[in-house]
Amino acid sequence: MKLEKYSDKILEQLQLGKPLTRIAKEKDMPGLSTIYKWMRDDKDFSEQVTEARRTGAQTWLDTAMEILDREDIPPQQMQLVREKLHHIRFVASKLISLYSDKQEIKQTGDSSLTIKWEMPNLPSSEQQRTVTGTQVGVQKLDATKVQNN
Repeated sequence: MKLEKYSDKILEQLQLGKPLTRIAKEKDMPGLSTIYKWMRDDKDFSEQVTEARRTGAQTWLDTAMEILDREDIPPQQMQLVREKLHHIRFVASKLISLYSDKQEIKQTGDSSLTIKWEMPNLPSSEQQRTVTGTQVGVQKLDATKVQNN
């Protein structure tokens, strides 16, 4: 089976909100494992499928709005309708960043951090020798312990 023959129909069905598992079960369509293989082998097709799924999630939200506008839902079906609407909302929050619970913060510009400190009552040259001397002294002490053993 060739990807070119089926890709448009697969993407169209996904955009209409049809799950890929249901598309793969249709008589004239390739199997699910074949579609996944095409997605692994062709990054462009994989990105198109992801975008089509996002559009499909928006289609589900539109359908959910239509369901909410209906007033003829029998009381015994309300729990099922409520669960379907929760599922649609959940999937949309994962596929469409606009409806996500997470915030995305992008860092622009310089991200370096400079830390400065001063030691009181010492001239700046003495501060430098004190800090350097402490580090060197610790290193010498460790080296002496190793040599004595």
